[in-house]
Amino acid sequence: MRGGGFLSFAAAIAFGYGGGQLALVMIARGLPAEAPVQIGAALAAVDAAAPEALPNGWPPVFDAYVPDPPRAKAPPKKAEKYRLVGLVAGGTDGWAIMNASDGNALVRAGDRLVGGEPVLEIEANGVWIERDQKRVLIRFEETTSEMMARIMSNGAIEGDSAEVPISAFSGRDMRRVLGRAGSVRMVAPNGGQGEKYPEILWVREGQVYDLIGLQRGDMVLRVNGYSVADPENLANAAQILRSADEFAIDILRKGQRRTITVKITGRG
Repeated sequence: MRGGGFLSFAAAIAFGYGGGQLALVMIARGLPAEAPVQIGAALAAVDAAAPEALPNGWPPVFDAYVPDPPRAKAPPKKAEKYRLVGLVAGGTDGWAIMNASDGNALVRAGDRLVGGEPVLEIEANGVWIERDQKRVLIRFEETTSEMMARIMSNGAIEGDSAEVPISAFSGRDMRRVLGRAGSVRMVAPNGGQGEKYPEILWVREGQVYDLIGLQRGDMVLRVNGYSVADPENLANAAQILRSADEFAIDILRKGQRRTITVKITGRG
């Protein structure tokens, strides 16, 4: 009896579970079926509902950096223009006076001009400088009046005396005074050997050489009896001017010796 009761209890439970399932199936048959889920549409909906992407970087603490506008290129520096005022050609002892934007300057070989160009050589024809890695010769620029004076003086017989105002010799450095007067080179008389004397290459109108009456081609031998074979003696002529009211210049012109007596005027 006891075993039959347990079987009856188990059967009742099984029937109850199966009956419940049968009842659910029967009820479900009367309900409408759900639509199948579309995977693509579901994923698109998920993407649409996703929050906006975070920025790649943090917002700037300060204002945005704005670089300075590029500077305009400086215009190319204008090449310095030089004018040869006077020179004494004598190899390493030669010197010249060059005029530029900063005025007149006395230069020798090895010096640099105001524009930075080195002075290579000073010779009778002018001053050689280096510009843009090329040798450039700075020559004398002859004005119209100087050209006419030179033409008119050729073959003319000048007087053996002259009057020169003391102002023509003004300046502490006699080299600059003589440089303004024109140019000379050191040569031996008649192309021979021995001592060399200054030969006038250029006479600038209104300056000392012109006022004295010197001409292109004249060779200056002595000043008041002192030899000027050494250019330094010629440059030291200021001592003569301080002690005398006149002086004599011995020259060689076209193979003939001449003496010019110079009277200094205007001594306050």
